[in-house]
Amino acid sequence: MHVSEIAAFLSANFIGEDREIRGVSTLDDAGPSDLSFLANPHYTEKALHTRAGAIITKGRLSCDNTSQIITDNPYLAFARVVRLFVPEKEFKPGVSDAAFIHPDAVIDESATIFPFVYVGKNARIGDKCVIFPHCYIGEDVVVSSETVIYPGVVVYDGCEIGKRCIIHSGVIIGSDGFGFSWDGKRHLKVPQVGKVVIENDVEIGSNCTIDRAALAETRIGTDVKMDNLVQIGHNVVVGEHTIIVSQTGIAGSAKIGKNVILAGQCGVGGHIKVGDHSIAGARAGIAKDVKPGMVISGYPAMEHKRWLRVQNVYKNLPEILKRLNDLEKRMDKIDKH
Repeated sequence: MHVSEIAAFLSANFIGEDREIRGVSTLDDAGPSDLSFLANPHYTEKALHTRAGAIITKGRLSCDNTSQIITDNPYLAFARVVRLFVPEKEFKPGVSDAAFIHPDAVIDESATIFPFVYVGKNARIGDKCVIFPHCYIGEDVVVSSETVIYPGVVVYDGCEIGKRCIIHSGVIIGSDGFGFSWDGKRHLKVPQVGKVVIENDVEIGSNCTIDRAALAETRIGTDVKMDNLVQIGHNVVVGEHTIIVSQTGIAGSAKIGKNVILAGQCGVGGHIKVGDHSIAGARAGIAKDVKPGMVISGYPAMEHKRWLRVQNVYKNLPEILKRLNDLEKRMDKIDKH
């Protein structure tokens, strides 16, 4: 495609030579026939010296050797353009002879089921779904249209997965919630008889675990995006459009609002409510409810600006302690006199 065609696709303007573009790449690795992008001003210097034939940028750059496509959101624009140069892989519909499909399961004729997939009794696989090898789809599971389930995923009985979801390798959906009661001699297991419901357009990273509810349902809202190695406890509700970054753990019955961001290694306590549009910094330990729109950090989590002040004190603690000891010694001398 030519730069002008890409700009037209994005409904954007371009400046510079109308070059032919054959691929996409980073600012560092791009060549004269590649398209790249600048979304973070921190990399402006790289953009000024890139060999890319064209870059997508928010503002005009002072470089003449590279064509520029001007748009308000370069990262979003680049994501759309990548699909033009690297189209999604297409799969041939059908069920492999090496898959086990229960006679009472319903598989849409447009779905693709690879070898060594297990589909249990009364499970339903929707149109254009793709299920890769070594996946287990339990009894009464519903997998809706255009969902892709990568190798080695386990979906326990009765769970529901919405449309256009992407479930990466190693994910376990619907394992028992962590519920035990002490009877005086041992821990008695509390039966976990609920389910997991995953709404539409959810993406779940590799090796995440989502526990089934004790009685009702664990629910992941529409357009939630989960990084690798996230743990969701039983009866948790995650609101739509929320981002959960790697190694975050959410304890049972917590309620996470809409458009929330939980950065890496956050911990959310049981029965905690995290309000809509709030942001938790990396390693935040959330032990009490968070009001909508708050930005929090630290352990225990507190308002981000306050945490920054706390951090500033931390690094000075040795000097503060020394000054305090000196003051105590001086006060002792004064008292003796």
